[in-house]
Amino acid sequence: MILQEAYMQDQDREFSTFEVGKICNVAHTTVISWIDRKELPAHVTPGGHRRVYQNDFILFLEKYHMRIPPELLEAKKKPVILIVDDDEEILHMLSKAFKEHAPEFTVCTTQNGMKALMIVGHESPKVIILDVVMPNMDGLEVCKILKDKASSKNIKVLVITGKRLTERQRKYFLENVDGIFHKPFSAVKLVERAVQAAKE
Repeated sequence: MILQEAYMQDQDREFSTFEVGKICNVAHTTVISWIDRKELPAHVTPGGHRRVYQNDFILFLEKYHMRIPPELLEAKKKPVILIVDDDEEILHMLSKAFKEHAPEFTVCTTQNGMKALMIVGHESPKVIILDVVMPNMDGLEVCKILKDKASSKNIKVLVITGKRLTERQRKYFLENVDGIFHKPFSAVKLVERAVQAAKE
Protein backbone atom coordinates (compact mmCIF):
# COMPACT_ATOMS: atom_id res chain seq x y z
CA MET A 1 0.00 0.00 0.00
CA ILE A 2 3.05 2.30 -0.06
CA LEU A 3 2.22 3.75 -3.47
CA GLN A 4 -1.39 4.44 -2.53
CA GLU A 5 -0.35 6.24 0.66
CA ALA A 6 2.22 8.29 -1.26
CA TYR A 7 -0.44 9.31 -3.75
CA MET A 8 -2.83 10.43 -1.04
CA GLN A 9 -0.15 12.59 0.54
CA ASP A 10 0.83 14.08 -2.81
CA GLN A 11 -2.72 14.87 -3.93
CA ASP A 12 -4.07 15.95 -0.47
CA ARG A 13 -7.17 13.87 -1.08
CA GLU A 14 -7.90 13.48 2.63
CA PHE A 15 -7.21 15.81 5.55
CA SER A 16 -6.82 15.14 9.26
CA THR A 17 -8.52 17.40 11.80
CA PHE A 18 -5.11 18.92 12.56
CA GLU A 19 -4.55 19.75 8.87
CA VAL A 20 -8.02 21.28 8.55
CA GLY A 21 -7.42 23.30 11.71
CA LYS A 22 -4.11 24.62 10.43
CA ILE A 23 -5.65 25.75 7.14
CA CYS A 24 -8.63 27.36 8.89
CA ASN A 25 -6.47 28.79 11.69
CA VAL A 26 -8.47 27.07 14.44
CA ALA A 27 -7.75 24.35 17.00
CA HIS A 28 -8.32 20.76 15.86
CA THR A 29 -10.94 20.45 18.62
CA THR A 30 -12.97 23.11 16.79
CA VAL A 31 -12.75 21.01 13.62
CA ILE A 32 -14.00 18.00 15.58
CA SER A 33 -16.94 20.10 16.76
CA TRP A 34 -17.75 21.04 13.14
CA ILE A 35 -17.72 17.36 12.26
CA ASP A 36 -19.85 16.35 15.26
CA ARG A 37 -22.41 19.03 14.35
CA LYS A 38 -22.52 17.65 10.77
CA GLU A 39 -21.28 20.96 9.39
CA LEU A 40 -18.14 19.37 7.93
CA PRO A 41 -18.57 15.89 6.38
CA ALA A 42 -15.97 13.35 7.48
CA HIS A 43 -15.40 9.63 7.79
CA VAL A 44 -13.67 7.62 10.50
CA THR A 45 -10.70 5.39 9.72
CA PRO A 46 -10.41 1.85 11.19
CA GLY A 47 -8.02 3.40 13.72
CA GLY A 48 -10.69 5.84 14.89
CA HIS A 49 -9.29 8.98 13.25
CA ARG A 50 -11.52 11.50 11.49
CA ARG A 51 -10.64 12.27 7.88
CA VAL A 52 -12.11 14.88 5.54
CA TYR A 53 -12.22 14.40 1.78
CA GLN A 54 -10.77 17.24 -0.27
CA ASN A 55 -13.97 18.02 -2.18
CA ASP A 56 -16.02 18.09 1.04
CA PHE A 57 -13.46 20.43 2.59
CA ILE A 58 -13.59 22.81 -0.38
CA LEU A 59 -17.40 22.87 -0.28
CA PHE A 60 -17.26 23.61 3.46
CA LEU A 61 -14.84 26.50 2.93
CA GLU A 62 -17.04 27.92 0.19
CA LYS A 63 -20.24 27.57 2.23
CA TYR A 64 -18.80 29.44 5.21
CA HIS A 65 -16.90 31.99 3.10
CA MET A 66 -13.48 30.93 4.33
CA ARG A 67 -10.26 31.37 2.40
CA ILE A 68 -9.49 28.50 0.02
CA PRO A 69 -5.74 27.86 -0.37
CA PRO A 70 -4.49 28.28 -3.98
CA GLU A 71 -3.37 24.64 -4.19
CA LEU A 72 -6.91 23.47 -3.40
CA LEU A 73 -8.40 25.81 -5.98
CA GLU A 74 -5.97 24.45 -8.57
CA ALA A 75 -6.85 20.85 -7.71
CA LYS A 76 -10.55 21.67 -7.91
CA LYS A 77 -10.19 22.93 -11.48
CA LYS A 78 -8.63 19.74 -12.80
CA PRO A 79 -10.83 16.85 -13.98
CA VAL A 80 -10.15 13.55 -12.24
CA ILE A 81 -8.96 10.23 -13.65
CA LEU A 82 -9.38 7.26 -11.31
CA ILE A 83 -7.09 4.24 -11.79
CA VAL A 84 -8.11 1.01 -10.04
CA ASP A 85 -5.64 -1.89 -10.07
CA ASP A 86 -4.21 -4.14 -7.36
CA ASP A 87 -0.81 -4.07 -9.12
CA GLU A 88 1.35 -1.23 -7.73
CA GLU A 89 3.58 -1.27 -10.80
CA ILE A 90 0.61 -0.58 -13.07
CA LEU A 91 -0.54 2.28 -10.83
CA HIS A 92 2.94 3.79 -10.86
CA MET A 93 3.34 3.39 -14.63
CA LEU A 94 -0.02 4.98 -15.46
CA SER A 95 0.30 7.77 -12.88
CA LYS A 96 3.66 8.69 -14.40
CA ALA A 97 2.23 8.53 -17.93
CA PHE A 98 -0.61 10.90 -17.04
CA LYS A 99 1.79 13.29 -15.33
CA GLU A 100 3.96 13.39 -18.44
CA HIS A 101 1.33 13.30 -21.19
CA ALA A 102 -1.87 14.67 -19.60
CA PRO A 103 -0.93 16.97 -16.69
CA GLU A 104 -4.29 18.72 -17.01
CA PHE A 105 -5.84 15.83 -15.04
CA THR A 106 -5.70 14.97 -11.36
CA VAL A 107 -4.98 11.25 -10.97
CA CYS A 108 -6.50 9.21 -8.15
CA THR A 109 -5.35 5.63 -7.57
CA THR A 110 -6.55 2.74 -5.46
CA GLN A 111 -5.90 -1.00 -5.30
CA ASN A 112 -9.36 -1.85 -4.01
CA GLY A 113 -12.72 -2.00 -5.80
CA MET A 114 -14.75 -0.97 -2.75
CA LYS A 115 -12.43 1.98 -2.13
CA ALA A 116 -12.86 2.95 -5.77
CA LEU A 117 -16.62 3.25 -5.29
CA MET A 118 -16.05 5.47 -2.26
CA ILE A 119 -13.71 7.71 -4.26
CA VAL A 120 -16.27 7.98 -7.07
CA GLY A 121 -18.76 9.36 -4.57
CA HIS A 122 -16.42 12.19 -3.59
CA GLU A 123 -14.20 12.90 -6.59
CA SER A 124 -16.61 12.50 -9.55
CA PRO A 125 -13.98 11.22 -12.00
CA LYS A 126 -14.35 11.83 -15.72
CA VAL A 127 -12.79 8.46 -16.55
CA ILE A 128 -12.13 5.28 -14.58
CA ILE A 129 -9.38 2.90 -15.66
CA LEU A 130 -10.43 -0.40 -14.13
CA ASP A 131 -8.57 -3.69 -13.77
CA VAL A 132 -10.76 -6.74 -14.32
CA VAL A 133 -9.07 -9.21 -11.97
CA MET A 134 -8.84 -7.94 -8.38
CA PRO A 135 -9.36 -9.57 -4.97
CA ASN A 136 -12.61 -9.16 -3.00
CA MET A 137 -14.45 -7.12 -5.67
CA ASP A 138 -13.46 -7.59 -9.30
CA GLY A 139 -13.73 -5.08 -12.13
CA LEU A 140 -16.95 -6.54 -13.51
CA GLU A 141 -18.73 -6.12 -10.18
CA VAL A 142 -17.41 -2.57 -9.75
CA CYS A 143 -18.50 -1.67 -13.27
CA LYS A 144 -22.01 -3.06 -12.76
CA ILE A 145 -22.46 -1.02 -9.58
CA LEU A 146 -21.28 2.13 -11.38
CA LYS A 147 -23.59 1.59 -14.34
CA ASP A 148 -26.59 0.82 -12.11
CA LYS A 149 -26.41 4.20 -10.34
CA ALA A 150 -27.76 7.35 -11.94
CA SER A 151 -24.94 9.41 -10.42
CA SER A 152 -22.17 7.32 -11.99
CA LYS A 153 -23.64 5.55 -15.02
CA ASN A 154 -22.27 8.16 -17.44
CA ILE A 155 -18.67 7.98 -16.20
CA LYS A 156 -16.40 6.69 -18.95
CA VAL A 157 -14.79 3.34 -18.11
CA LEU A 158 -11.72 1.75 -19.68
CA VAL A 159 -10.95 -1.79 -18.54
CA ILE A 160 -7.52 -3.40 -18.43
CA THR A 161 -6.83 -7.10 -18.07
CA GLY A 162 -3.92 -9.49 -18.01
CA LYS A 163 -6.11 -12.54 -18.53
CA ARG A 164 -8.43 -13.74 -21.26
CA LEU A 165 -11.96 -12.47 -20.64
CA THR A 166 -14.76 -14.95 -20.12
CA GLU A 167 -17.60 -14.78 -22.62
CA ARG A 168 -19.80 -13.22 -19.93
CA GLN A 169 -17.21 -10.54 -19.14
CA ARG A 170 -16.50 -9.84 -22.79
CA LYS A 171 -20.19 -9.42 -23.64
CA TYR A 172 -20.83 -7.07 -20.72
CA PHE A 173 -17.77 -4.91 -21.32
CA LEU A 174 -18.37 -4.61 -25.07
CA GLU A 175 -21.84 -3.25 -24.30
CA ASN A 176 -21.00 -1.02 -21.34
CA VAL A 177 -17.43 0.30 -21.36
CA ASP A 178 -15.48 2.65 -23.60
CA GLY A 179 -12.38 0.56 -24.24
CA ILE A 180 -10.64 -2.72 -23.40
CA PHE A 181 -6.85 -2.90 -23.07
CA HIS A 182 -4.99 -6.19 -22.71
CA LYS A 183 -1.75 -6.30 -20.71
CA PRO A 184 0.93 -5.57 -21.69
CA PHE A 185 -0.39 -2.37 -23.23
CA SER A 186 1.05 1.00 -24.20
CA ALA A 187 0.61 3.44 -21.31
CA VAL A 188 0.72 6.36 -23.73
CA LYS A 189 -2.06 4.91 -25.90
CA LEU A 190 -4.19 4.27 -22.82
CA VAL A 191 -3.67 7.86 -21.66
CA GLU A 192 -4.60 9.12 -25.13
CA ARG A 193 -7.82 7.07 -25.07
CA ALA A 194 -8.66 8.29 -21.55
CA VAL A 195 -8.17 11.92 -22.59
CA GLN A 196 -10.39 11.35 -25.62
CA ALA A 197 -13.06 9.63 -23.51
CA ALA A 198 -13.04 12.50 -21.01
CA LYS A 199 -14.00 14.87 -23.82
CA GLU A 200 -16.79 12.71 -25.25
